[in-house]
Amino acid sequence: MRIRVFLLAMVGVLCACLPLFAVEDPHFSVGIFAFQDDSASLLQLVEEAGSSYAKEFVIPSAAYRTYYIDKQKKDGEIATLVSISLAYASKSEKDLERARGIPLETNMSIADSLAVTYKQIPYQEGYATLLASYPDARPWFACKEKLDAIIFVKKSKIASNDRLRIYWYDLFSDSTTLIFDQMVVQKVQMEMQDEIGSALLSKTAGPEYGLLIFDQYSSSISIEVNGESLLIKDRQALLLSGEYSVSLGGELYVPKQMTIQILPNSITHVPASLERIEAGDIHLFSPLGKVSWFVDGSLQETSGELSISSSMVPLVIVAQKEGFASKTLQVQKPVNEIEVILQPEWMTRSSLVQEEQKLFYKSLRNTMLFFGLYVASVTLSNTFDKGNPLWQPLQVATSGFALVSTLHTIMNLASYVALAGSGVR
Repeated sequence: MRIRVFLLAMVGVLCACLPLFAVEDPHFSVGIFAFQDDSASLLQLVEEAGSSYAKEFVIPSAAYRTYYIDKQKKDGEIATLVSISLAYASKSEKDLERARGIPLETNMSIADSLAVTYKQIPYQEGYATLLASYPDARPWFACKEKLDAIIFVKKSKIASNDRLRIYWYDLFSDSTTLIFDQMVVQKVQMEMQDEIGSALLSKTAGPEYGLLIFDQYSSSISIEVNGESLLIKDRQALLLSGEYSVSLGGELYVPKQMTIQILPNSITHVPASLERIEAGDIHLFSPLGKVSWFVDGSLQETSGELSISSSMVPLVIVAQKEGFASKTLQVQKPVNEIEVILQPEWMTRSSLVQEEQKLFYKSLRNTMLFFGLYVASVTLSNTFDKGNPLWQPLQVATSGFALVSTLHTIMNLASYVALAGSGVR
């Protein structure tokens, strides 16, 4: 009995710990820890700055790549051992075979950059004292929290102002660096966030990269850097420092070119708004006469025609008329003329095609039944008394009904095909 209780307890503990050993997608995990209890707003500010500007970690060297691959392999081995332990505890041969059959990746590789994830670590006085007084405890704490780096936030009072210092601890190099040290004096939070973001960028991207942010960027705008298309993610691109020729364009916009200088560990904002190409108005008309025109949800007018400036593209137009089904148009680029044809409301009923389908199958069933009766009467007349005068009228009647039913089936089929082909649903 005690052994069973022990095994059940072990299964519960391992199930609870399994997420800790599960192999996740490669990423660079950063924890944020404050040395003071009253720094919740600063932790949030640092997390927002990192998530906005320093969300890509560039592998700095071949040694770091080897270290990270070895770390992933160890995590995979631990996950396999946990699976085998769970299988032993559950006494399931199938689970044990499955756990032992999990292949270990021997030729692992990682990309040149990793996504950065940030998480705030709740303040605990004991940990704060330990980490502030004993730097040797920082690698243990990073391993405990499964972190690749730790951001330490320290706030101190100087007169009536706060001095904010931010330290970066890297587990690979086992070193702590001061990356931000400023007095908080009437600082706008967004300005402070940009400065903290630049400091974090110097650690995640390294000393050779700068961040390019395209303000007012739209997916309809294409961007080229030095003649090559630039991949934009969340309005940002990480580029090596230097001078670049940036070209902005789009089907609906006047192209623009500019030369920008990207400095190391800097955040460069580029206005990505373009002037629209002037084109003629979009002319819409309906052959049914007056209809109600709605543009992007608002009623424009009730008339047979409507003219809209092409500068409003892209837009959504809805035409409505009593007794007819409304029609929605999505206009993605300027066009000269659009004819809007509305269908009667009865043609758009969802049950109309189903009714015609039922009638077709019903007439088809009757046709098969009459043909079956005709074949049966012929077979019976050949089997039994052929001279009986009742067989001939029965055969004539069943063949006549079968012929009429066939014509009816053809008519129902034509009606069903016509409705189904007209797009009515």
